[in-house]
Amino acid sequence: MNYLIALCGLLLLVGCNKNKPLPPTVPDRYENGILVLNEGLFEQNNASITFYSGTEVYQQVFKSENNRGLGDTANDFEAYELNGERYVIVAVDISSQLEIFSQTTLKSVAQIPLFDAEGNAREPRLVKVIGDKAYSCNFDGTIAVINLHSFQVVDLISVGANPDGMAISNDKLYISNSGGLHYPVYDSTVSVINLNTNTVEETFVTRINCTQMIADVYGDLYQVSNGNYGDVSSALVRIDVSSNSVEEMNEMSISSMVLSGDWMYYYDGDATAIKRFNTATEFFDPATIVDLSSFETFHGFIIDEVNARFYCMDANGYVNSSSIHAYNLTGSFLFEFKAGLVSTDIIITP
Repeated sequence: MNYLIALCGLLLLVGCNKNKPLPPTVPDRYENGILVLNEGLFEQNNASITFYSGTEVYQQVFKSENNRGLGDTANDFEAYELNGERYVIVAVDISSQLEIFSQTTLKSVAQIPLFDAEGNAREPRLVKVIGDKAYSCNFDGTIAVINLHSFQVVDLISVGANPDGMAISNDKLYISNSGGLHYPVYDSTVSVINLNTNTVEETFVTRINCTQMIADVYGDLYQVSNGNYGDVSSALVRIDVSSNSVEEMNEMSISSMVLSGDWMYYYDGDATAIKRFNTATEFFDPATIVDLSSFETFHGFIIDEVNARFYCMDANGYVNSSSIHAYNLTGSFLFEFKAGLVSTDIIITP
């Protein structure tokens, strides 16, 4: 009887050890590869970072390096260099903080909370580094200016409702005010911030519920208007920054704009494909560049100009591991790898 009890205990112990998850492995350094930012699920506190070395995929690398998670809903990240060191800054929306870590080791160097005087979350959505300052676009209607030496918020700029897009042109920071939480009365304005004074010097009207913006070298801004998801369709808005006025508006299903040279690549939701627009000639190329009709849930793309590749993110229904698909610039499939939940952005590490 004692023998049977001991045997059962041993089998139970082995079974428990077998089901216990192994700690994730990490590379020595995060170089010559790809960092993937995974949003995670809303209010599940499971945002993460994946690293792909070119041969191996490492999941949950931020957690492995710091013994804690990244936070709740990571929307955006950007790499920057300061004093000869490479860093990454992350906007973690629901946790309402900016996370800064070393790009080569992923070790955290700063956490910057963003709350108002009453303790309400400002909800950073996007982050852009300009010199030694970071500009955080917050859903509470503010832009926080952070000194990247001291990691302190040194300025707070009030803009429109639920800002959700940023672009730089002529030493000015343009902000898309979406009003996304004010349905059915969306915002339709752009705030223009003077980067020398960190003040709003002008606000002008474009179209309702605008988010992403990019700037070309010819004095134009391109802005995505999401419409009202009903009788007002989505559109691409072209803005002349010399007059801060709308030059042209094209109703179309568009998202995820990326600029490379004179070509603006974008996702066409009707065609389920990446297409392109020439910013010099203002010509829409009707050809499909990358066919993404096999994707379950397209969730953005970037262009790796060094290796001449597209990396496209499939969130796979938002509840499964995302897939990152690589294509060459003519649209031929190269390879894919798995990332975390709801991949949303990619950094190519040198």
